[in-house]
Amino acid sequence: MFRNLRERSKIDTVLFDLDGTLVQPLHVLLPKNLDEWGYPRPVEAVNHAFHVQIEWFYEYMQELVAQGRDDPMIWSRYYRRIVKHLEIEDETVYRRMQEFFSTQPTPPLFGDVRPTLARLASGPWRLGIITQRGRGGATQFLSDHGLLELFAVIVAGDDGRGRKPAAEPFQHAMSVLDTSPRKTVFIGDRIDDDCAGALSAGLQPFLIDRRQIHRPPPDGHYILLRSLDQLLNFL
Repeated sequence: MFRNLRERSKIDTVLFDLDGTLVQPLHVLLPKNLDEWGYPRPVEAVNHAFHVQIEWFYEYMQELVAQGRDDPMIWSRYYRRIVKHLEIEDETVYRRMQEFFSTQPTPPLFGDVRPTLARLASGPWRLGIITQRGRGGATQFLSDHGLLELFAVIVAGDDGRGRKPAAEPFQHAMSVLDTSPRKTVFIGDRIDDDCAGALSAGLQPFLIDRRQIHRPPPDGHYILLRSLDQLLNFL
């Protein structure tokens, strides 16, 4: 759709997803806890459990949105499924896991994030965040890493502006920054909500694929990045 960015107006705004794009997923903190709780599991097993169950989580969330209902037990269900996937029968583990993550522990940044953001911040681009995470957690993550002041707008999942892949959070961010879709790009780590949401709002999406599990799309609907610093080649 947007194979040649030079055909678009000059890019002045760069919007990012947060979890999995700038900060590593929270589950990278879990192996140490499992070891302390008496159920050591290799990092690979934990990664696999979360990758599988996050797919269930997003599908379930889409069902809830489509049906116009909420599920106050969704996080309990999510962590129960992860514990079962890890073949842990102790019921207390999922409660410990849920309590640990409810404290909003701060995960590390990916290694390519800080230098790329520094270069963007020193240039002509305005930066923003669109995340499914609540505002409190998003603000904490960015503050703990000393990045909060770099972003001119944050649209969080609990702001009442809709959730990706809806167009509304993207439209709100552009409205705040007084820019247009042709001057804005979005970088995320998921095709179904990040890239689809950006496209629904008319933005050029980039898919960050550090694990190299995707191939460039034949339809050109998003641009594949193997590391975040590659983004600079397109701006």
